[in-house]
Amino acid sequence: MENETAPPLAPPPEPAPGLAPPRLPSLGDVRELLLFLLAALALFILVQSAALYLLAASTRPEHPGLPWPELLRQVAERHQFDAFFSVPVQVVYYALLLLLLYAMVRARRGLPFWSSLALRSLPWGHAVQALAAGILLALLINLLNLVIPPPEPLAFDRLFTGRAAALLIISASLLLAPLVEEIVFRGYIYGVLERLWGVTPAVLGSGLLFGSIHFPQLWPGFFQMLLLCLVGVVLSLARARTGTTVASIVLHFGYNATISFFFLLSPTFRALPALF
Repeated sequence: MENETAPPLAPPPEPAPGLAPPRLPSLGDVRELLLFLLAALALFILVQSAALYLLAASTRPEHPGLPWPELLRQVAERHQFDAFFSVPVQVVYYALLLLLLYAMVRARRGLPFWSSLALRSLPWGHAVQALAAGILLALLINLLNLVIPPPEPLAFDRLFTGRAAALLIISASLLLAPLVEEIVFRGYIYGVLERLWGVTPAVLGSGLLFGSIHFPQLWPGFFQMLLLCLVGVVLSLARARTGTTVASIVLHFGYNATISFFFLLSPTFRALPALF
């Protein structure tokens, strides 16, 4: 039995007034979290591979004598930085990832999906604060990127081959990324870690994991990788401070919207080809 007379050494921060959540049910243990992460990685590889296979199959009549491994390699190289391939693949992956998460929470644990992931309502005043925090965070990150730019164009930047591609990527970053990524990282992963080890490990663990999955997009910008880990920690702090994943969604949207707004005003966007 726990010692009820000894206070904790580092009590977690109190939620914002009016937002104290009920005690959330357990979403699983470390083993189930690792199972989810491995399944999510395998699902991404499967979706990516299936998309490349379908593209290769569609071009197979044009290369009848080319071995399949070589054809797949050429197709992968051709579409590696193609937004019109990457974004649809990401949309399909996000949809399947949410189904996987639903299976973990609802089917495996028998819990209500939305409330178990702390998708509680957020008062308008706190929503405005979260949106403003996202805007300020984006301004800070933009400033730091100007002070220490990447040594060469990032892998993610190479997707912006034209204005249509840029608008497609921006649309996904506004409509999909804040919702799906926050449900996964701040709803599920944060919820598991907070229940197991407390607020601080949950903030750091979910925030750093969020940043690390974006490392391939930010190569070779090591400073940019560090900055995105900082963004992930701030998003997790919003979840910890308010007790609702909605705050992280709003903050994430404000961050992405501000980054997108400045990009649309930049000479880089104006210099992109107008056609596909």
